[in-house]
Amino acid sequence: MTRVDEPTVSEIDRRIATIVDLAGANLMSSSDPSFEFVPDGARAGIATVHQRLKAEVRALLELRTVYGDLIACQIVARGYPWAQGELSHYQHLRLAWSQLTRLSGMYDQLILEIDRLHNETLELLSIDVERAIAPSAGGSASRKGGDRGARSDRWYAVAPQSEPPIFESMRVASEWSDVARPFSDHYETARRELLSQIDAMMRTVAAGIADFLVKHRDELTDLIGRCNDMIGNFGAPHGGT
Repeated sequence: MTRVDEPTVSEIDRRIATIVDLAGANLMSSSDPSFEFVPDGARAGIATVHQRLKAEVRALLELRTVYGDLIACQIVARGYPWAQGELSHYQHLRLAWSQLTRLSGMYDQLILEIDRLHNETLELLSIDVERAIAPSAGGSASRKGGDRGARSDRWYAVAPQSEPPIFESMRVASEWSDVARPFSDHYETARRELLSQIDAMMRTVAAGIADFLVKHRDELTDLIGRCNDMIGNFGAPHGGT
């Protein structure tokens, strides 16, 4: 398969659905099986493979959830739906920006975690395949180091000040009136900038998920199939649950 540069969400979801369907009860259950039906000599190994694969599938689903949360973040940032006085414009964009920052951090952690789990499981099962050990494209290694730090200089990233005598042009406290200058001069510019950042992060997350699936979906489905076979070969009651 070739690398997906601009993946569609529906295509990503179809690929994930295939993996989840194969994972079935063995990996999607809320609790881990005891593997009491497996001989002592093999129990620890199977349990370790099972735990790694379960964590990898969970990380994949969490990555997809991050993308969904970014969609909600984008919707919040687009408009100002609150009645007068309930939430200031500053608080509105501050809320969206805080969510974007949290989701960006979650993505960076998950994309590295899923690569680590996948490589560890490959090694455990000694599958002879060629694979890149570097993090998937779209992870923190491919992001510009200064991008996130640059956001801290935006007015909606600055903690509100109680008695600011003078405001810098892009630093406006939440206590200030939404119609007073310099707030009214910069709100729309800041909102457009934040939406641009959210759009960029959505593309990064979608590309990262798609890149992982393009590189490792066949390996992952093979790993899950092998795990299912091992559990089945030992006569797991009710599919190992």
